[in-house]
Amino acid sequence: MSAVDDAWQAALATEHEAVFGYGVLGPRLNSGELRSLARACQDAHASLRDSTTAAMAAAGRTPVAAQADYPSVYAATSAPTALRVAVALEVAAAAAWRYLYAQAASDPSRETLRAPAQAALTSAAVRATRWRVGAGEGSATVPFPGI
Repeated sequence: MSAVDDAWQAALATEHEAVFGYGVLGPRLNSGELRSLARACQDAHASLRDSTTAAMAAAGRTPVAAQADYPSVYAATSAPTALRVAVALEVAAAAAWRYLYAQAASDPSRETLRAPAQAALTSAAVRATRWRVGAGEGSATVPFPGI
C-alpha cells in the first residue's frame, strides 16, 4: 500500500470514529441546539464515510472497517466533556484529511484526491469552530487547521 492509500484509510477511520462518537456525546449535551448540531455533524460524517468508502471501492481498494468500539469518546460524561470530545473528533478529522491532502499532492497520479480532502478538511475545521464557540473557548478559530 502507498502512503496515499494509508492516509486515505486513516481519513476514513476518523470518519468511522466521528460517526460513533457523536452517538455517544450527543445525549450528554444540555441544549436542543447543541444536540441538533451533534446530529448534523454525525450526518455529515456518515455521508463522508459513505462517499469515501464508495470512492475507495471504485478505486479497487478495500476500505478499512469501523472498529467495534472507540473508548476515547467515553470521556463525554457531561455537557462540558461532550463539547471537548466533539472538538477532538473534528480536530482529528481535520488532521487526517489534511494529511491525505499533503500525501495526494506529492503523488501526481493521485491528484484527484486533493479536492475531496480539502473539502473534508475545511468542513471539519468549520465544525470544530462551532464546537469551540459552544464550549465558550476564548479563540474559536485556529490558524492552519489540521496541523
